[in-house]
Formats: sequence, C-alpha cells, structure tokens
Amino acid sequence: MDALLHNPVADMYGPNFLLLYGTVIVATLLLCERLVQDPTKNQPLPLIPAEPDPYKIAYLRSQATGVAHLVLFNLIQQGYLQVSEQTISQAPNHPDTSNLQPVERQVFERLSEPATAKTSLWLATQCVQSFCKAYQEQLHNEQLLYGAKWQEWNIKVGLVGAMLIFGLGGYKLLIALGKGRYNVGFLIIIGVSSIIYLLWFVSQHKFLSHLGKRYLQQLQTTFAQLRETSILSNNLLVVALFGVESLAGTTYDSYYKAFFPPAYSRTSSRSNRSSSSSCSSSSGCSSCSSGSSCGSSCGGGCGGCGGGGD
Repeated sequence: MDALLHNPVADMYGPNFLLLYGTVIVATLLLCERLVQDPTKNQPLPLIPAEPDPYKIAYLRSQATGVAHLVLFNLIQQGYLQVSEQTISQAPNHPDTSNLQPVERQVFERLSEPATAKTSLWLATQCVQSFCKAYQEQLHNEQLLYGAKWQEWNIKVGLVGAMLIFGLGGYKLLIALGKGRYNVGFLIIIGVSSIIYLLWFVSQHKFLSHLGKRYLQQLQTTFAQLRETSILSNNLLVVALFGVESLAGTTYDSYYKAFFPPAYSRTSSRSNRSSSSSCSSSSGCSSCSSGSSCGSSCGGGCGGCGGGGD
C-alpha cells in the first residue's frame, strides 16, 4: 500500500508530472495512429478496365445515393422520365419498359406519380439498396472498401490507449486529492481532451480504404477529359465519376438544376424586398414639397403624394 502512495510518480512535483503526462499522451496518440489498420496503403493500384461499370463506380464514389442518381439520370437520358423545374415524372410517351434492367424498371414504376427531385432520389435510393449489395461485395473483395474487421481493430487500439491515459492521469489525480492538492484542473482537461480525441479518431467510419481512394482518384484523372467533352456515350461514366455537378451547362442541365436550383431568383426576391423596405422607410412622402422628386424616387412608389399639394 505504501508503494502506491509513495513512488517516483506519486511523489513527482506537479509541473514535472504534467510534462511526463503530456509526453505519455503524445506517445500514445502517435502509437495508436500508427496501429490504426489499413493494409491497403502500400498495395499497387488495380488496372482500369477497358469498359468500366458506371454503376460500380457510382457506388464506390457515393454509395447507394450515387447509384440512385445514375439510375434516375439514365432513365431521363433514355426518355422514360422527364424533368420539369424541380419535379421528376414519367414521360408521357416513354419507350417500352421491357428494355429496362430490373433495377431501372423498379425505380421507374416507383415514380408513378410526379415527385420533387429530392423525393425521387430518396425513392430511387430505397429501390437500389438490394442492387448495391453485389457491388459492395465485389469492392470488398478487391479491398477498395474499408473492412469491418479493420474498424473493430481500430476501436480496440483506441480503448487500450484511452485506458492508459485514463489510468495514469486518474492515479495521479487521486494521489493529489488525497494529499489535499486541488489545483488539478489542467490535469483533468488534458486527460479528458486527449481521450475524447483518441476515441473520436479511431471510431471514425471510413467507407473507402486507402487503396479505394487512390483508385477513385486514378479513375477521375484518367477520364477527366470526358467531363469537358461530354461525349454522349459516356455520360453515365461522367456522372458516376464526378457527380450530378458535371451536368451543369450541358444538354442535361435541367437535371442538375432540379437538385441545385439557381440562387439568383431567391437573391433577386430578397433584393426586391429590401428595395421596397428602403423605399417605404426613407422620407416616405412625409414631405412632398419636392413634388417630382418624390414621384421619381423608388420608381414612383410615392404616388400617393400627387394630391398633397392641394
């Protein structure tokens, strides 16, 4: 018992212990960061296929939402769906649905009634969930997605590190309080802060592995020219790689605007309200001695002064 109360750590002067504690915390954080697992860091990049699957790439980039966007856009591109401002609906004279893939037909039938772009995307995302499982399995096998086992290992590493920081800091805190020393605020702050940061760091949900991130970047670099040329046959691949934003200013700009409506209309509306408010709050016809100046100010908004001279 005496050894717990009197030893180099227990008897260490406060500032000296804080220096030691800080060193232990930094060393623990660096070690945990090194132990956080991603076996794909040094793996070579896979070869780019001659004909990449846009749906597989869309899932790699944006998961089920990316696939849903691609299905919607493909249906619009083939004339099955149409876009009117921020509403997506079935086209009146759409082609025969027997030519559609099962997932495309399911999304098309789900949109039997016109819906907003966001609602349509949500409905499509629900439809493609089962369709995405095959791509998820393929990408996991290729180690392009972050494995669940790696995440479990990271949590264990974080918990061990947190216990080390908590154990050393808690031990010194109890010794200090037992000796009647209560100036332990800084000790508590750095201990709690480091534990919170460590647990946050190791528990971050990662979708792509290091290899997956590099592979996606390689794909985007390789096919970057498609985004500029907007070759019709590769529109699906462009959207899969770069998202709906890549359609801005193209033939399918309406689909882009359905999800990213232009802001100028709202800005213009706010400007008009501000102008109207400014007009009414200025001298506001309280003095009509200037006559014509009142009529010309604010675009004639003070027309009520016309009879003020009588």
